[in-house]
Amino acid sequence: MASVLDPVTKGYLALHPAAAARSLARLDGHDIEAIFSAMPRQLAARVLEHMAPGSASRCLLQLPPATASDILARTQLLAAVAALRVMKQPQVQALLSLMPRPVAARLRLRLRFSESVVGAYVDEDVLTLSPEHRVADALRFFRRSGQRTGQTIPVLDHDRRLAGVADLCELLGATDRRLIQNLMHPARTVLNARATLQTVSNHPAWLTHDSLPVVNRNGVFQGVLRRSRVMDEAQNLLTEVADRNELITTRAALADIFWLAVGALFVGTGSPSERNPRDN
Repeated sequence: MASVLDPVTKGYLALHPAAAARSLARLDGHDIEAIFSAMPRQLAARVLEHMAPGSASRCLLQLPPATASDILARTQLLAAVAALRVMKQPQVQALLSLMPRPVAARLRLRLRFSESVVGAYVDEDVLTLSPEHRVADALRFFRRSGQRTGQTIPVLDHDRRLAGVADLCELLGATDRRLIQNLMHPARTVLNARATLQTVSNHPAWLTHDSLPVVNRNGVFQGVLRRSRVMDEAQNLLTEVADRNELITTRAALADIFWLAVGALFVGTGSPSERNPRDN
């Protein structure tokens, strides 16, 4: 295969990354290496984001480490973390060592969180404001960000602690020169990064919010947890736990049956010296 993709293939991958991801996941290692190596790195990252973690991991491990790390560094954080979690520790460390230090540091920090806690699913690439910003600045930042921030925008102090939240509707109706500190409100619900996902999956705040702010144990803002992420991951987590418990129960039951069967072989079959003399 040519080292550069033809325009038609490149256009298809750009317009249909999810369909491309499903097709690529079924290819063998040689074809995966050829296609991913030929793709522009940013495009390869987009395709990788639509793969299941196991498929993404398998594809990355088919590539030269330098290529894989370059693609992974451009991949959306949560998708990159999910792919790394499936790999063995030496493979993870090899890829992280080839990445720019800031990117590798973010991934290492996220990998420290267990898969069952909020911190593992936080979206940290979100728009934030400071109390000193004016409404005009805030709206300009919002338009440039192109992000789906939801109805509230976190407001942080100089130490990146959560000072409050600004309501987007109020910003749109306020005068341009008004300060954010005069418009912001205390955040009604703040999640701890160490809280388990199961404890927040049914939180009543999800009825009115599509994202909630997350802080670490020192109160430093970590990002937001999105409702869509909670609904997807919580269900997957509950299913995984149920399957694991069922497997453990099944193994225990089989072990009980085995030992009962072994024990039955010895019931009433004592040694000759233990038999009743009248039996001789």
